[in-house]
Amino acid sequence: MLQQDGNNFEFAEYLYNEFVENHRKYGKDARVYWYVLGSYIKLGLSKENQTEERQYAQKLSNIIGEAVRDWNTHLLLLRGEKGEQEYKQRMEQFIKRLWALGHDEQSIIELIIKKLKLNYGNDN
Repeated sequence: MLQQDGNNFEFAEYLYNEFVENHRKYGKDARVYWYVLGSYIKLGLSKENQTEERQYAQKLSNIIGEAVRDWNTHLLLLRGEKGEQEYKQRMEQFIKRLWALGHDEQSIIELIIKKLKLNYGNDN
């Protein structure tokens, strides 16, 4: 993931996260956030000194576009602080379920590694 300094990527991440969260709830109606992200890239990040921000926002837009084309939007993960919170919560729930199913510590570690590779292994 790109290094973030300050709030340079905050609005792009906000739009991306709103797309993901609203798509989970309402489906195609969330595409308005993708449209706004595209407009933000063209109009809000048009200055020459905003290259890094524009590239990051374009990357987020491309992730959405690829997921829409491949019908994988349900697999999109939140970004930034919201993404970290969701990740921690999901992993805690996953570990609790594994303990409840009777897995030992070694198998839990192996299953966590497998889950991380499958769900969080790429930088999309």
